[in-house]
Amino acid sequence: MVMRKLPILFLVTALFLSASGCSEAVPEANQNEAIPTIETQESQNSSSEPATATPSPSSAPAEGTAPALPKPPVALEEILSYEEPAGLFAGSNYDESRVKAELDKLSKGMADEDIFARLLQLIGENYQEEKGTFDRLEQVNYRQALLSIDPADPASAPATERKMNIEVVLDASGSMAGKVNGGVKMELAKKSIQDFLASSSQQSNVGLRVFGHKGSGADKDKGLSCAQTELVYPLGSYDATRFQTSLQSFGPKGWTGIATALEAARDDLKNVHSEGAETIIYLVTDGIETCGGNPVEVAKSLHQLDLKAVVNVIGFDVDDEAQRQLKSVAEAGGGTYTTVKDKKALEQVFKKYLEELYQENSNWMQEAIDDVWNQYETEEKELIDTRKQMLHKVSAEYDRLKAAVSYLREKDLLEKKQKSQLLSWIDDRWLNLSTYADDRWEDIGHRMDTEWINASQEVEHRWMENGRILDSKSGKIALRIPSLRVPKIRVKPVRIKPIRTDF
Repeated sequence: MVMRKLPILFLVTALFLSASGCSEAVPEANQNEAIPTIETQESQNSSSEPATATPSPSSAPAEGTAPALPKPPVALEEILSYEEPAGLFAGSNYDESRVKAELDKLSKGMADEDIFARLLQLIGENYQEEKGTFDRLEQVNYRQALLSIDPADPASAPATERKMNIEVVLDASGSMAGKVNGGVKMELAKKSIQDFLASSSQQSNVGLRVFGHKGSGADKDKGLSCAQTELVYPLGSYDATRFQTSLQSFGPKGWTGIATALEAARDDLKNVHSEGAETIIYLVTDGIETCGGNPVEVAKSLHQLDLKAVVNVIGFDVDDEAQRQLKSVAEAGGGTYTTVKDKKALEQVFKKYLEELYQENSNWMQEAIDDVWNQYETEEKELIDTRKQMLHKVSAEYDRLKAAVSYLREKDLLEKKQKSQLLSWIDDRWLNLSTYADDRWEDIGHRMDTEWINASQEVEHRWMENGRILDSKSGKIALRIPSLRVPKIRVKPVRIKPIRTDF
C-alpha cells in the first residue's frame, strides 16, 4: 500500500511546486521558456519512506525524478564545443532575484558536477559564435586577392579598369607647313602623335582625324577645304603599320575647319562608346577657326551630352587671338589648353598627356589595393569587436557564477570543500576563455597584418618594375616609391588564476 501512495504524493508535491512558481514574475524575453528543474530536498522528504541515496549520474533516473544533468564542460575544448544553449538568465536576461529563487531549489548534498551544471544552465554563456568568427577570420587570404592583380596586364582587373576611347584631331591646313625650332610643324606633329598613341594602353581605342587637308588656302577652294574632314585611322587598337600608312595619306593644304572636324569626331566616338568608357579628344592646331564654325559650342556639346568627352587643345605656334579662342574651346570641353612653340615643347606636352593616361590606366591597381585594404580594415575591426564581446561575456559570467556560489554557501547548500572546487572550476573557466580570446586576437591579427604587408609590398614591387618599363617606353620620368607599411602593435595582457584563501 505504501508503494502505491508514492506516485500520488509525488504528483501532489509537483502540483504544489508548479502553483507556487506561477506567482513569480517572468522576464518578458523568457515568458515562454521552461526553467529546467532538478529534484529538491523538499521533494525528497515528501515521501513517507526514508530518503534513499542519490543514484549515480550513470544510472537511469527513477520514475518521477528530473532527467540527469549534462556533464558540465571544464576543459577549454569542451567549453568551446559545448552545444547546450546559453543559460536561461545569461547575458541581458540576467535577473538576480530569479536566479536566487532557482538556487533555493537545489538540494544540499548534490554532487559538485551537478551543481556546476545547474549553474551553467542558469547563467552560463555559450561561446560558439565567437569561436566561429575567429575561425572564419583566420582563413582570410589578402595575398591571393592582391596577387591576382598583374601590373603588366590590366585585363587582370577588368572590374576596375576603365575603357578609354582616344581620338586625335589634327589640323592639316596650309599653315602647318610652316617651320618652328626643330622642324616643319606638320612633321613634328605627326611624329609626336604617333609616339603618343603607340605608347597608350593596348586596352584603348585610338583614332586620328584630320581637317584642312583638301583643296588649298585659296578663296576658290575654301568651300571644298572647309567641308572636308577625314578619319584616316578609324578608332580601334593601335597598329604601327596601319598608322604609319595613315600618316602618309595627307599633308598641309587648306583652311582651318575646327568645328566641322569636332562634330565629325563626335560621330566617330559615338560608334565605339560604351557605358563607363572614358572619351578624350586631343585637338592639335596652329590657328583660329577660319571656316565660320563655332568650335566652342561643339566642344561644349561634346563634354555635356552623352559622351561626356574631354577636349584637350594644343595650340602649336599660335598668335594671341587664336590662343584666346582655343582656350575657350578647351574650357568648354572640360579639358586643358597648352601653347607650344617648338619641337621640344610639343614632345613634352604629349608626354604629360601620356602620363595622365597611364595614371588613368593604373588607377585600377590602386583601387584594387584600396578595396583589399578596406576589407582588411573591416575584418580587423570585426576581430577587435569579437574579442571585446567575448571578454565582456566571460567577465560577466565569472562575476555571476562567483556570486551564485557565494549565495549557495550562505544558504548552507554547499560544503566548504564544494565551494572550493566550484570556484576553482570557475576561475579556470575565466582564465581559459579570457586567454583564448587574447591569443586568437593576437595570432589572427598578426597573421592578417603580415599577410597584408607582404602581399601589398610584393604587388607594389611588381608595379614599380613594370612602371620602369612604361617609363622607358614613353620617355617620361616618374618617381615610384612603395608605401611604408608597419604591423599594428598588439599587446595582450598577462592573466593568472586567482589565489583563493577564503573558502
